[in-house]
Amino acid sequence: MTAELQTPASPLLAEDTDLFYLLREFETAYRYAPTGGSAPIRAHMRMVRERLAKIMKANPPIRLTEPATLPVTSHLGRALDNGEREPTEVFVRTTAKMAPRLRWEYGYENLRPALARKYGYADILGPAGHVAASDLVLGFVLFAPGCVYPSHRHDGVTESYTILSGAVSENDLGVFRPPSMIFNAAGTTHTIRTSIHEPALLAYAWTGTPEAITGHTMKFTRARRK
Repeated sequence: MTAELQTPASPLLAEDTDLFYLLREFETAYRYAPTGGSAPIRAHMRMVRERLAKIMKANPPIRLTEPATLPVTSHLGRALDNGEREPTEVFVRTTAKMAPRLRWEYGYENLRPALARKYGYADILGPAGHVAASDLVLGFVLFAPGCVYPSHRHDGVTESYTILSGAVSENDLGVFRPPSMIFNAAGTTHTIRTSIHEPALLAYAWTGTPEAITGHTMKFTRARRK
């Protein structure tokens, strides 16, 4: 009799300690980040914590996704090194442990070559993340020095960024450094620029209905010049 070959079951979230502690750092960031007296930001932070807590309590099996790199990931080591000198040090060190497993993507079709060299994102939790979720997305976005992330918006999705390393501006309204949080209400248009000298690593969270998140498509709000 030939024994059947069995595929090993995916580990549960609590068994994947690097991923588990990384999600704990997201929870900490969204618990203790200052709100600046903003009720919408406070409500968004609470929603992120509550949805994340529910997922972690369920202890789901994780997805064993294939890692992938992009040209911008050549700057990841520098971004992590810089972050270890910031108030976000623990978050950054925890991220570094997961770095070899991250799957970096563009999310857009027909990306300009200049942006394709300087941008990429990696989901941790969400419809395509290491941990499945339909109403919450957590992950990272990495920008090379001198990147301009063109005007875009997320219909039906509320977004926030926690700056882990580097410096960025949004809509030319100010400069954000660690551990600042940038908040973008659903449907608001925003453009991000980075310092010409150093890369920037940001953690992000999206909240929305399952329909809005799973049906979301990445697109810029202005037509690109040909």
